[in-house]
Amino acid sequence: MHLSRAADAGSLEDAVRALARRVGAALHGAQVTYDAQNRSSLNPTEFASVSAAFEDELQRQGVKVVTADSGTPVLVTVTQSPTQYLAVAQIQRKENPETLLETLGSVKGLTEPASSFSLELHRELLFSQDTPILDVFFDSDSTTAFVLGPQEISSYTGQSEHWTLASSERLPRRQAPARVERGFFAFGIDMASAEFPNELCQMYFLPDAKPKGWHCEKDATAVRVRGVSSEASDGNKRGAWLSSAQIEADGKIRLVITGQDGQARLYDDGGEPIATFSGWGGEIAAVHSDCGSGWQLLVTSTNDWTKPDAIQAVEFRDRRAVPVSAPMEFPGPIVALHTPGTRAVDPAKPTAQALAVDHNLQTGRYEAYLLSINCAH
Repeated sequence: MHLSRAADAGSLEDAVRALARRVGAALHGAQVTYDAQNRSSLNPTEFASVSAAFEDELQRQGVKVVTADSGTPVLVTVTQSPTQYLAVAQIQRKENPETLLETLGSVKGLTEPASSFSLELHRELLFSQDTPILDVFFDSDSTTAFVLGPQEISSYTGQSEHWTLASSERLPRRQAPARVERGFFAFGIDMASAEFPNELCQMYFLPDAKPKGWHCEKDATAVRVRGVSSEASDGNKRGAWLSSAQIEADGKIRLVITGQDGQARLYDDGGEPIATFSGWGGEIAAVHSDCGSGWQLLVTSTNDWTKPDAIQAVEFRDRRAVPVSAPMEFPGPIVALHTPGTRAVDPAKPTAQALAVDHNLQTGRYEAYLLSINCAH
């Protein structure tokens, strides 16, 4: 199905020029070879206009486009979700390659959007509540879910779309929760624990355990990230980070970290990043599926917490982040995205599902979803 009128050409060109300025700032006047690919429903004339605008703006920024192999390769790919066009610019340096993303504008007049992506994101709404959700941990039979909030532990019973709140217990925390709180909930053989930045709450199950019930104390140990081994995270501490995920790419175990500076960085065994990515939000999660390369990274958009959010799957190929699914839109910002907990899985092992929590801007409630990957083609 083709567009009756794809989108306002001027707005598309303005947006792609903004992307070109970001690329120009990253290249600092270097020589480049430029190529563009159309994986959207833009017709050839519209795509040629967008591509020409990008190249023109790049040269306005002092970047010289050459035809010889001596320039740094820059590849721009235009893709789309059911509602938005997306441009992905890949600066293919041998050292520290970089990927930047820019939303170009809304798709108009499209009743059956053509998908150029090989994978599809699937989501299942678990439950919603008025208070924030930091982590979800499933019991071994998956009929009980424990939900960690900033100041309480709640339990839900049920399966699929029929979960019911069973209980809620307040945690005796000694410090006030942060405005943007993080947490990790775990069950051991004889205890349960709730980890927060600089605070640990525990409850022992043994009959003679003291103290009884939950107790909290200061703790400087970093909050664990499910799906990331301690060896990987300890060896790659790089400033103030927001989220991390461990994946396998090009036959190697690699770590992705999003920083408070708005950049995402890809690490292998070394201490320095082997690639840097822009245009992602702060929340990421790894999914180990049977689709594509077998490993996908779920990334959020750069919208702030006053706007709806989106999650998209990417794969890493030769240090490049390649979008492999259309963005899945949510009715509010994604405030948590990571591997869910379960008694049956090693906490350092990624699973085929990710937990996403959004703050619905219409209802004001926090919604927990399970995300998975479907092989579209």
